[in-house]
Formats: sequence, structure tokens, C-alpha cells
Amino acid sequence: MTSATQIRELLRAAAWLPEDGRRADRHEVADEADLGDGLRLVVTAAVGGPAHGRRFLVPVRTDAAGRASEAPGTEEFDRACVRLAAAGARIPTARGGHVAFRGSGPAPRAVRVRPFDRGWSSNSLSLLDLDDRPHLHKTYRTLGPEVREPELLRLMDGSGHTPRWFGDYSYVPPGGGPALPLGVVYAYAPGSGMDVPLRANLRALWPRLAAAGPGAPDALVRAHLAPLAGTLTAAREFLGSFHAELRARLGGGAPPAAYPVERALDAAEARIASLAARGRDEAVLPAAALDGAFRALGEEAALLRTAFAASPAPHPAGPCHGDLHLSHLLTDPPRVIDVSTPATGPGEAGWEEQSPLEDLVALGRALEYFSADEAADHAARLLGLDPTRTMLASLDGGAGLSPAERAPLRLVFATADAWRREVARLLLGPAGTAEHGGGELRRLLHLRRLLHELDYNFAHARPYHAAIDLRHAPAPGRPAHRTRTLTARN
Repeated sequence: MTSATQIRELLRAAAWLPEDGRRADRHEVADEADLGDGLRLVVTAAVGGPAHGRRFLVPVRTDAAGRASEAPGTEEFDRACVRLAAAGARIPTARGGHVAFRGSGPAPRAVRVRPFDRGWSSNSLSLLDLDDRPHLHKTYRTLGPEVREPELLRLMDGSGHTPRWFGDYSYVPPGGGPALPLGVVYAYAPGSGMDVPLRANLRALWPRLAAAGPGAPDALVRAHLAPLAGTLTAAREFLGSFHAELRARLGGGAPPAAYPVERALDAAEARIASLAARGRDEAVLPAAALDGAFRALGEEAALLRTAFAASPAPHPAGPCHGDLHLSHLLTDPPRVIDVSTPATGPGEAGWEEQSPLEDLVALGRALEYFSADEAADHAARLLGLDPTRTMLASLDGGAGLSPAERAPLRLVFATADAWRREVARLLLGPAGTAEHGGGELRRLLHLRRLLHELDYNFAHARPYHAAIDLRHAPAPGRPAHRTRTLTARN
């Protein structure tokens, strides 16, 4: 048995836990499994703090002198997990539970650990060669049934849309209950995220903008994005086939459920009211911009309620990636990584509360953040200002800037908006498409995601990011996908 003192010392030295886990008053050892060769999987429970009651995984190795250290990233731990997954091992735990390993085939003849900059993230990653084929071993720090990636990789294995699944392992608590994923091994997917070519393209646009001078940037943007058009449209087609494959493999032929529109609208309206009240305390953000954004958000919710009432036919739900970022959408060839579909089958809770349109909305929101952030940074360098000041100035057209500063700021943000719209057209398709339930559902999902992110940014005192949310609130009287923009003429 690993002593509580050893675990406390290990957690203090290695900072293995995510932030909320580190802020617990203490951690108790809830269970552990002996993998042999001095390796243990220790499950801890947080006591006190924001993560009270949550469980965390602490993989430990103990040397001959009894000294404990963290195991992830070590050759012994990676090889043991690969071997046990290939064997389909079942390891009993000290408290009467077990750790279930499962794999897709025989053990590789050779397992080699590659040098890898692990950095720090919510999970721990190792890069392995299994018979000279690169794989990733991901170990989860926080345990919970909401971690569905291993099962999704297994269900999608061989589809060509996700990395190939090699194996995984989960903790089953004493007395049963849902299995809690501990780790997964899958093939390394080559390619870069979509954010890489987009960042290079937008940054290369700024010198061309300076040479072109003031004026409508749309024609310049279209010409500048032309070399990326094939990559973006190929990614759009890939996403369509990914959603079709996901529905086929997870839905089991069941008819699509109806998305709970009324419930989502009720939640959105309640959140708008709550955030509007909290927004009055956001002294850094321009008051007029706050008031205007919340009026527009309320109007959008009312317009959507009217639109859904006029078209009462069910809007189909369907599985999606669940948390798609530009970096999760790989290119050359297209793949998606870090799949986190909210529910893996029609019988599971939350199955009807998802839609493929969520992935398009998530990418659209990522483009809003990405383009605004790049615009604020470029405008700051151009004007010799702080990026936070240029971002806040984008909300009111630079009212607090001098006339000489105002015009360049407006042109930069107008160009970034034009660039974002053209990227969205190529990557995501028309916002009013009837696919998966039409433009109204897409607008509703955009509203919900914007409110969720604004809530987070208010709660964590991030006015820079809250400004991005506010400037992409729906323009009054228009759909959410036609957001308010600054132009050189404003």
C-alpha cells in the first residue's frame, strides 16, 4: 500500500494535479492497483476546496529504497500499460475494485519511448514507437464518467476520421458503478491543426493591407485566402463525413432525437438576464458596448423563440465532436483528435442535447476569438498601444483614441472580420443551411456558446476575452452569423 504521506509529498513535489485539485485541503488515498515492478495506480479523493469529492489518478513508481515518484513519462510505466492493454488484463485493487485493460490486438514486439516535450496539460502524454509505429499514451489526471475519449476512439477505430485505437484502461470502483477512464493508447496522427495555416495566412495579410491602403478589404481578403481555399473546403467535406460516420457508429440506426429547443431557449434567456446584471460591475468594459450587446442578445433570443414557434417541426439532434477547436482539426490529411462527444449512444443521458452544428459553431467561435486576437495584436503594434486597449477600443470604434489612431484600428478590425467571414464561408458553409435543422438551430447554438464563454470570462475577470464575446454578439435585427463589425467608414 502507498502511504498517504508518500502521496502528499509526491503531489506537492510533482504538481501532478490540475489547478482545482491542487487547491484541495488534502487528498486521501481512495484505492490503488499494483501493476508490478514497483508501479502503482493510485486513486485519490480531494477533501475540501473547489474539487471536494472529485477523484484523481496518481500513477506512482517506487524504487528499491521505497522512494515514490510520479510514473507517467517513464519507460517502465508506458511499457507496462501497453503490455497490459494488449493482454486484456484485469488488475484487482486494494479496496475491492479493479482496473480493466483492453486492447485491439497482440502486444507489439518492441516498445520504444521517444523523447517528448510533455509540458503541462490537463492530461499527461508520452510518445511511443510500437513496432516502429508512433503512438501516444495519454494518462488522465482527473477521473470521471464524462471522459469518453477512449470509448469513442474504440468505436470509431478504422473509420479514417480519428486516430487508430490501440487500447485503454479504466478503474471500476468497489461495488461496481460506471468505469472511470484512466488512460488510452492510440496511433499518432500526423499533420498540423487548422490554426497553423490560418495564423500564417492572416499574419501575411497585414503587409498587403498596408500596401493596399484604406478601403473595402473584402476583395483583398478573398484573393489572399485563395491558396487556402482547397484546404478549407476539404476540411468542410471531411467534417460532413465525420458526422455521418459518428451517427452511423453511435446511433445504431435509431431515428434522430429532437433537439430540446425550448429548454435551450429558456436557459439562454435566464443566462442573458443574469449576465446583464453582472455586466454592470464590469468597470473596464465600455458601458455603452455592454448595454448594446445585451440588448442585442435579448433581441436574438426573442427572434429565435418566434422563429421556432413558426416552424414547430422537430430539429434533429445528433452526435458531434463535442469540443472542437481549430487545433483539433488536423490537415494533410484531415483528422480530428481529442474527441469528447457528450453521449455515446441513444440510451445515454444527453444524447438529444447535441448536434453536429455544435462543431460548426465551435469552429466559428474559435475563428471569432482567433481573428479578433490577431487584430488586437497587430493594431497594438501598429499604434504602439497595449493589445487590451485596442481590443476594448474595438467595441466602440476607438472613441477614446485620437483620429489618427482611430482609422487604422477600424481598418485592421474590419479586415480581420472580413477574413473571418471568408474563412467561415469556406470551412463551415452557409450559416443558414437547412442541414441538421437549419439556420435557427445554428443561431441558437451560437448564442448558447457565446453566453457560456462570456459567463466564464466574467467569472474569471478576463475583460480582454469578454470584449471578444461582446463584439460578436448578434447585431440587432439580424441573425447571429452576421455579427456587428467595424468598417473604415464608421
